[in-house]
Amino acid sequence: MLPLAHPSIRMTHPLVLFDFDGTLADSFHLFLDAWTHAAQRYGFRPVDTTDLDRLRRLGARDIVAEVGLPLWKLPAVVATMRAWMRERADQVKLFDGVPEVLHALKAGGARIGIVTSNARDTVERVLGDDCRPLIDHWGCGASLFGKAAKTRRVMKAAGAVAQRTVSVGDELRDLEVAQSLGLDFVAVAWGYTVPDRFAGLAGVRLCAAPGELPALVFRP
Repeated sequence: MLPLAHPSIRMTHPLVLFDFDGTLADSFHLFLDAWTHAAQRYGFRPVDTTDLDRLRRLGARDIVAEVGLPLWKLPAVVATMRAWMRERADQVKLFDGVPEVLHALKAGGARIGIVTSNARDTVERVLGDDCRPLIDHWGCGASLFGKAAKTRRVMKAAGAVAQRTVSVGDELRDLEVAQSLGLDFVAVAWGYTVPDRFAGLAGVRLCAAPGELPALVFRP
């Protein structure tokens, strides 16, 4: 049974902004396939799966530099990967416990947003008829380093201030966006970045399992 916030309790964070891939959706296998496809097309190095443990400790900019991907190619690469994943969205499922978490947050009075580099139609297909209506605000199609701008737009549309918004993600770039906007950040332990990279960082709460999220988001 997930912990719910009683309606009479004032919420510190009424707007919850989720990353999608690696946070709500178990799509890493498809991401690797999309990366390999784009690498072959644009001439940078594919991810060495034997080196994943080390790469999962790096930020996005470091990885882009390591594989020899010029920044000017990034928009085309991201668009190609987005299209690859759109065609295969049926291969992606939400992590176990995520639907229950989204329902628990809504039952507690939170508004929910998604900010992601993925395409909205892909995200909606993965969420399905049960979870799609739970999303109040959409910030999809962000560039690799454009999530801060998307986040600002979603917050403006929601009429939310930083002090009453929490960001939930699985990557160091998600943390960087939250820090740049003054948001509290919940790092999930089941995503791309290894959990110990977030341990002990100021303003970061680590979530070990989806069922813990409501208690981390709702505060009296």
